Amino acid sequence: MYGTLRRGDRNHHLLAGCTFLGSGQVDGALYDVPTTPYRPYPYPALVTTETGRVLVELYRLADAGLIGTLDELERYDPADESGSQYLRRVVRVHDGPVPTAIVYVYAGRPEELGERIDSGDWAAWRGAR
Repeated sequence: MYGTLRRGDRNHHLLAGCTFLGSGQVDGALYDVPTTPYRPYPYPALVTTETGRVLVELYRLADAGLIGTLDELERYDPADESGSQYLRRVVRVHDGPVPTAIVYVYAGRPEELGERIDSGDWAAWRGAR
């Protein structure tokens, strides 16, 4: 989790009952997303890139049904990826307690997003503003 699902953020309650495994990094770039019609609050977007790393919190989900709740939050429809805002993908984890994890990757173009967060840590970036 790299954004509003992280500890202390607005959607972390959705992970109640999940086991925190630790932190790590995934390949990619992180962008700030101003409020949109889908969410009335700012949030980050992960974009797949060959350079850059993004800080993530890693959790073991409490039950398989939770993935549907997360898909809904991220506006991901596995039956309609072309119509989804984010895509659910398994990626390699660097410096973490597990080798791979599921992340939600922005399905659009980075040019549609706000400012790039060079540190890869949305919570720290937002707190410094």
